Amino acid sequence: MTQDRSDQGFTVTDKRHFTAQGEIREQGAEKAAQAASSGQAGTEARPPRQEPEQAGAEEHIDFPSYILTYYTQGLVLLGEVPNPYTNKKEENLDAARHTIEILAMLQGKTRGNLTSEEDQLLDNVLYELRMKFMARTNRIKL
Repeated sequence: MTQDRSDQGFTVTDKRHFTAQGEIREQGAEKAAQAASSGQAGTEARPPRQEPEQAGAEEHIDFPSYILTYYTQGLVLLGEVPNPYTNKKEENLDAARHTIEILAMLQGKTRGNLTSEEDQLLDNVLYELRMKFMARTNRIKL
């Protein structure tokens, strides 16, 4: 009996109520109509949430943009550029050191898996942030 179950394999059933275009599937439409008639407005009757393309965000997230996000954060924490929320240059060396350590960890974990451009970008970002950090802590003069 247990052998019959293991030979059978498995079946995948798509239980999503909306298609990728946001249209209600036929099975989902029937359930939504039943829920509406019985007074139970459940998740089936809810429209799909807006996708980033529909919301106007056309940004493509990739590894270089991820690295540049940390780079920008590092510059803000080092007081090199103004904080976008306060428009003031603020310095937080502990947080800047933490950001540099995160980038160094990413460099170690992704070694050998990056394109030459991504590897060069990460090297340059780390070098620049480290030099600016050293200058801020009066260890070197730039």
